[in-house]
Amino acid sequence: MAAILSHRVGYVDKPQLPLDRVAKLGITHLEIVMRPEHTAEDVLSIIQPHGLKIGTLSTASPLGVDDYVERFTASADLLQALGGLGHFTSVHAGETPLDVVCERMRAIGDIAAEREQFIAMETHPDLCENGSKAAQTLSAIAHPAVGMNFDTANVYYYNENVDAVEEIKKVARWVRSVHVKDTTGGFKDASFPNVGEGVVDYPGIMAALAAVDFAGPWTLELEGIAGSADSVDKMEANVAACVAHLRKIGLIG
Repeated sequence: MAAILSHRVGYVDKPQLPLDRVAKLGITHLEIVMRPEHTAEDVLSIIQPHGLKIGTLSTASPLGVDDYVERFTASADLLQALGGLGHFTSVHAGETPLDVVCERMRAIGDIAAEREQFIAMETHPDLCENGSKAAQTLSAIAHPAVGMNFDTANVYYYNENVDAVEEIKKVARWVRSVHVKDTTGGFKDASFPNVGEGVVDYPGIMAALAAVDFAGPWTLELEGIAGSADSVDKMEANVAACVAHLRKIGLIG
């Protein structure tokens, strides 16, 4: 199966990179953030003229509020109307006990499963900051619709003395989506160069996921170097360089 190449663009009416330029680079899917005032029809009217589809929707996981099921159900219905694949979400336990987190993640997992969607928990503290922690968390949740978004740079940002390939091997069977982001490898170092210019071993990542028949989206997330502000032309050049590297190593044709 051909890899699904996606790009995190934020709001579709003011994307990180104009959608015509995204499509021109051979990217087929998007990871988006919804404006509260937008409907699925609004979003589709913006992306469909460019031949683009929704891969993942950035979805809040408000597990600490009483109406979390109702809130997630609304997001799941929205994703279904968008024709998207899954939910990208950052989940933090905080003071909530793990057994309560697991119960609530299973509840929203049921909602996602009913719609043939997945939930991908971001590589963030305090539940999924590395492969070992994510495997522990997802083993406890034990729901087929609930997995991980493995961010190839965040695993270095939030941990010391780690290797992304070794970390992804620990959690590969739960990975539902990947954030393709390179890094210089420093702990808490927000230096994220173009894919192929940092320390991430993408062929190794690809091999680890091929071993479990991963079929989810590979989503480019270009955050650049902390404090920098690239022009649109520079952003397009950066994305193009990343796509070219992914083509060179055989992720895409």
